[in-house]
Amino acid sequence: MMCNKIKVIVDDLKKEYADENITLSTVKIGTPAADEEVKNAGLELHGIVAKAPDGKVVEAIEGHSYGKSRVKRVVKKLLDPKG
Repeated sequence: MMCNKIKVIVDDLKKEYADENITLSTVKIGTPAADEEVKNAGLELHGIVAKAPDGKVVEAIEGHSYGKSRVKRVVKKLLDPKG
């Protein structure tokens, strides 16, 4: 079951960054495709997998014990990869 807290955060950020060239989504874990994403990102169970348009993992964060500010930092990193 996906953590509702993270889904709410991501849905809120989708609205906040609607005018930006970025795709934000949540994925239900436990499917073969999701399990493969988690494994390829170097995570044990679940978390944030942030990827560049070319598919390269930019950041991977294990778990879901973080708030909106942490997720927002990841979004900003994707929008401005040079820092």
